[in-house]
Amino acid sequence: MSSSTEKAGSNAKRTAECCSGRTRASISTWFTGLIRLLLSTVREIFDESAYARFLARHSISSCPDAYAAFLREHGTAKARRPKCC
Repeated sequence: MSSSTEKAGSNAKRTAECCSGRTRASISTWFTGLIRLLLSTVREIFDESAYARFLARHSISSCPDAYAAFLREHGTAKARRPKCC
């Protein structure tokens, strides 16, 4: 057996051990889930999710007037929260 064949076999074995039984599909699924989680977190931080819930709650579509109403409602809700420190 040549050394290049041995190296190729060794690399394949190492890769299989490293992934501990995970296939590329499961790693891809895990990575996709992670990206979705990060995107939903960012949307929540920047109030995109809150705006979407506001639109659904009031059964309206997105427009400048709807966003102004959202800001008024969201602003009064924030003003009522107690300030820390």
